[in-house]
Amino acid sequence: MPPSRSFDRRAFLRVAGTSGAAALGIAALGACGERLHDPEVPPLPDGLSVPGGGAVSEFAPVDKATWRVQGDPLVAPTGDGPLADMRLAVTDLYAVAGQQIGAGSGRRLAEAPVETGTAAAVARLLGQGARVVGLAQTDDLGYGHSGVNQQFGTPPNPRSEDRLPGGATSGAASAVAQGSADIGLGVDTTGSVRIPASYQGLYGFAPSRGAVSTEGLFPLSPTFDTPAWVCGDLDTLVAVSGALLPLTAETPFRSALTSDGINAVAEAGVLGAVRGALTSWEKSSLPRLTWTDTDIGRLPDWYDAVVDVQGFEAWQLHGDWVSETMAALGDEPRRNFVDASRIWESTYGRKMIMLAEASKTITAYVGDSLLLLPATSSVAPERTSYPSGDRFRNTMRTTGMLTCLASISGLPSATVPLRTDDGIPVGLCLVGPFGRDRDVLAVAGSLGDAGLID
Repeated sequence: MPPSRSFDRRAFLRVAGTSGAAALGIAALGACGERLHDPEVPPLPDGLSVPGGGAVSEFAPVDKATWRVQGDPLVAPTGDGPLADMRLAVTDLYAVAGQQIGAGSGRRLAEAPVETGTAAAVARLLGQGARVVGLAQTDDLGYGHSGVNQQFGTPPNPRSEDRLPGGATSGAASAVAQGSADIGLGVDTTGSVRIPASYQGLYGFAPSRGAVSTEGLFPLSPTFDTPAWVCGDLDTLVAVSGALLPLTAETPFRSALTSDGINAVAEAGVLGAVRGALTSWEKSSLPRLTWTDTDIGRLPDWYDAVVDVQGFEAWQLHGDWVSETMAALGDEPRRNFVDASRIWESTYGRKMIMLAEASKTITAYVGDSLLLLPATSSVAPERTSYPSGDRFRNTMRTTGMLTCLASISGLPSATVPLRTDDGIPVGLCLVGPFGRDRDVLAVAGSLGDAGLID
């Protein structure tokens, strides 16, 4: 590896600034102290057949921070295939016939209709032999990255017990990390699978935008919403991806690239783990790795544009409902929605134009290569972190500068687990050209043989 180029991360982040959010005048909402109780929606009778879902058997979860409802199975497979006998945890943002979409909110669950159909991605996995063993918790309406749900609790992070699990695919990721599920189906809107995969030492994959149908998915930001998944091992990740992705001819990568500037957005512990992996990459038979300089000065603006576009769309979809139930939301989603309510339509239009240009720049930069970068800027914050506080938001801001590259351009990304010198999980992200999902997975699948991962 060539000597590290001069880069002052601290100076860059100081110039980039923080979110700039002023103290919010919503203390009265939070002070209401409203903590809804689980509405205890009665389970369907054992063995009840639901449309498109097969026989189900429900039981109330012991761990309500991870699961909203569980079953053995909750929904039986509808076919046979490479996912036979695999246990599927579905984030409670997907329609499952005979169930409601709670979206991490007891109030939303109490009002939600029973679904008569099953989301396309879930149905596809059922058809390949997987069985649903539960609906997993998420941040309120899926609008958070901490994994904290102040009504139902914070799911554990089994790989780093004193740290947050990451959201919004928090419950499903925790279920996989605990060994109570083989597959965690979530949504990667702006990093909501990549972040918990990195924090919990899991394998994750977010496909090219549009490659997997969002039919039956509870929306947050249609511009970015993308079905994505986490698994505990590479073989399962590849099998799940094969079941969900369209068939395409595989073309091996000839080259990979990385950037000191992009990588240095990450903190020292993460950067050390990533650089160690890159050193191993250079010594392997993996695609030839080149180090490129690139202008990262636009990353803060790009990240802010992603936040504004996501926020405007989230408010258009849910603002009326949220306005009436704001005090029932957790601190992080509530602050996110308050910020979202202040975004003008004219701002949204400008930011969409900016992201269209950014997408062209990112796509041209990646070219036909595989981009390697840290999945997150830090290890998982400690569980004592205040998820709506400035420190957490600044950490998520720097992580967002990394995740926004794939989010903006809709490029496929695989997250593979690494560890810091202290043994804390972090992730290496492999971002490929649009539509080359299976090529990215082929490289990810060879990392064990190359000695990059255990």
